[in-house]
Amino acid sequence: MRALFKSLQWLEPVVELVRLGFFLTFVALLLTHLLAVVRAKSDSVRRRWANLIIAFVLVVTSIVGVTQIDTWPFSNWALVHMLRSPVMHAWQIEGIDASGHTYVIDPSILEPVSPEDFAPSAGRLRALSPSGRTSFMRFLYKRAEEGRRSVVEGKRFPANRWLLGRFSAPYHFGRRQLWRGPRDVPNNRFASIRMVFTVWNIDDRMRRGDAAIEREVIAEYRADE
Repeated sequence: MRALFKSLQWLEPVVELVRLGFFLTFVALLLTHLLAVVRAKSDSVRRRWANLIIAFVLVVTSIVGVTQIDTWPFSNWALVHMLRSPVMHAWQIEGIDASGHTYVIDPSILEPVSPEDFAPSAGRLRALSPSGRTSFMRFLYKRAEEGRRSVVEGKRFPANRWLLGRFSAPYHFGRRQLWRGPRDVPNNRFASIRMVFTVWNIDDRMRRGDAAIEREVIAEYRADE
């Protein structure tokens, strides 16, 4: 259905007007119901407007589902309902201290760049020249050390959230913060860091847990380099 609409270019302005109409109608219904509550209208009046809102949401959501055309705030959620590969890929940065203990580096060291936006750069790491790879890893080491020192010294981490802290605007994909306090990082600097690519089969991981994850160290950087 969506492909049909896309093939009919002359319909595009009509579709945009319909989207706008749905949004304005939704807002009008919400405001009308809010006014009925504020003005202490009877239960029957408030119930009628509430039922209209519910009916409108169901109708528009059904239309979006059939046409597969987003009409904000009503979405077809294509990001999560489309078919995806059973094989997943990810990356992580690991830091090793002088005693050989390994820590997973909190990706928040990259802020304001999100992990999702950083992924394409990490994916091109293999294609870099040896000197380019060293420069790339040196940059990551510097950011990891800055983050580690901030955590050890009790400063706000990540630095990008210095003003609002936990109330800062979240990224699209939320992640658990790995470094929450000094106990999560070594007291002394990292001896080295490495970039690790991981791959796993979803079904296999559900059965075997983390044992199903295959790891590949792509690059490593030592503090004395």
